[in-house]
Amino acid sequence: MILGMDGRVITWHIGSGLATYTTNLLTNIQKHEDLKDIFMFYPYENKTDIFDINSIPKNMLLGERRQDFWNKVYQIEWKLNFPIDFLHNTVNGIGLPTNLNCNHVITLHDVIPYVMPETVDRSHLDYTFRHTPDIVENATHIITVSNYSKLDIQRYFGVSDDKITVTHLAADDIYKPMNRETARSVIFNKYGIDRHYVLYLGGFSPRKNISRLIQAFQKVKDNFEKPIDLLILGEHQRSYKHLWGLTEKLNLTDNVKFLNFIPTDDLPYFYNGADVFVYPSLYEGFGLPPLEAMQCGTPVVTSDVSSIPEIVGDAALLANPYNIDEISEQILKLLSDRELWALYSMLGQAKAREYSWDKTADKTIEVYKKCLR
Repeated sequence: MILGMDGRVITWHIGSGLATYTTNLLTNIQKHEDLKDIFMFYPYENKTDIFDINSIPKNMLLGERRQDFWNKVYQIEWKLNFPIDFLHNTVNGIGLPTNLNCNHVITLHDVIPYVMPETVDRSHLDYTFRHTPDIVENATHIITVSNYSKLDIQRYFGVSDDKITVTHLAADDIYKPMNRETARSVIFNKYGIDRHYVLYLGGFSPRKNISRLIQAFQKVKDNFEKPIDLLILGEHQRSYKHLWGLTEKLNLTDNVKFLNFIPTDDLPYFYNGADVFVYPSLYEGFGLPPLEAMQCGTPVVTSDVSSIPEIVGDAALLANPYNIDEISEQILKLLSDRELWALYSMLGQAKAREYSWDKTADKTIEVYKKCLR
């Protein structure tokens, strides 16, 4: 089997969940003898080129985190004049070749534009509504990342059970427990954070619910006997101005710190240094950050909606993400009860071990085989 994989997300959207998924999938499917060769369709010098996976120059894989990633993916039209048995697009089918005539699978992570259109940029919304129905219909098979997403995809597109497969994701191996004081020391030396903290990591879309998190944190700060900060990690987007305004209004500018995009190598220190990780998202197809925190042994407070309960199970404290009091109460439980903290640290690590990229790759290879029968 000769596989082609769309690798544009790996460099142009480095640090995102889409890039993490594509990178780990590519790494792990290479272990399978069923694959004769893998070719990656890859952005280079403002065009899409073709590279044998074994001969890609290492400097090309460093990535550049393009602010215009989505526009670039929409705009580049490339033709597939190359002999492969199968093509895998891991970015919701966006940017498939115009002359595609081989079997192909797409990973459709979620249907957020349909479920929460008010949280999606207009250009992305327009593209999705124009093209996704045809992308879904024409795909040989669809992979998605949770049973919850599968049901949503079927609800909006009428996809049959035999055309869609769920492959759960996993936390990277770099996320593992370490000495918490050591982690805090690294964070202090590199980022100047000198107090205990509650951590959020993720996007700035309104569906991530950061405004309610800030309001919940105010209640945490007012009811916890020790000084504590809220660290918000993630690339500043348009909602940042509004969120900073809310922080000022609540007199939290000394305690809420927006640290912008953080290199992946530093994230294990932030997870391990946190007293609690909080992820109050309103909707997720999967949601990797809670699993990453759990694998580090940091207890998690997260939402009781969408796919999140499916992924974290009983290993995290759940809260109604629309209820500010409930979010704050769950955070305070973990901050105030060391036995409860230790219990959820242990439960989280055990739950995270249920997932692995090897399992994801194995199920993905089975999808490829099914499509070529």
